[in-house]
Amino acid sequence: MKLKNSLKEYETVNNKVTLPIICKDAKDNVISQPDLILERWKDYFCKILNISESIDIQTIIRKCTNNQPQIPLPSYNEICFIINNLKLNKAADSDNISLELLKHGGRTLKQKLYKLIIMIWNNEQVPQ
Repeated sequence: MKLKNSLKEYETVNNKVTLPIICKDAKDNVISQPDLILERWKDYFCKILNISESIDIQTIIRKCTNNQPQIPLPSYNEICFIINNLKLNKAADSDNISLELLKHGGRTLKQKLYKLIIMIWNNEQVPQ
């Protein structure tokens, strides 16, 4: 509700946005002088946008990845179970591999597919 009320304070006249008439400073005191309002906005955005601490991206990545639980590699039996339970009569994807081909491709195809899945899992990258 406060947001709607504060948005109503803005007026658009001749495609120009006028400043709000009043604003609160950092100590919740009401200010009404245009110069002080502009100074308050400047201070507010400087506080939010200027970060004094240096951010090390690698440290953030390490923290994020170390906190994630390790998911075990899928087993060959799990892959076979998933392949065997695929629903048939579905359109092939952009790679034109039909589900029927995967399901009825035999043990050799399932073994090759399993090796490919493990390679992608370990490298965390899909081969070209």
